[in-house]
Amino acid sequence: MSTMKVGQDVVQMDDPCAMADALRKVRIRLSAGQMRETVRMDGEEVTFQLARLDDLKQLIAEYENACRRKTGGTARTRHAKRFSFT
Repeated sequence: MSTMKVGQDVVQMDDPCAMADALRKVRIRLSAGQMRETVRMDGEEVTFQLARLDDLKQLIAEYENACRRKTGGTARTRHAKRFSFT
């Protein structure tokens, strides 16, 4: 099995749930003010910075969806709540 270094964690690449957790930690560290976080996979690396935070959020969403498919969960949807006073 192949592993990947995500920030400070080493994660099995075939475990999307662990990958999503590790990537969320990276997002939290970036949001808390760290200047950059590096992800290394198969000899290549990508450095995420606040300027690339949207790319990281998209990557997290992809792994969360893969995790739900693997564990039999349903896709998470967001719905805006509307109400009015009459």
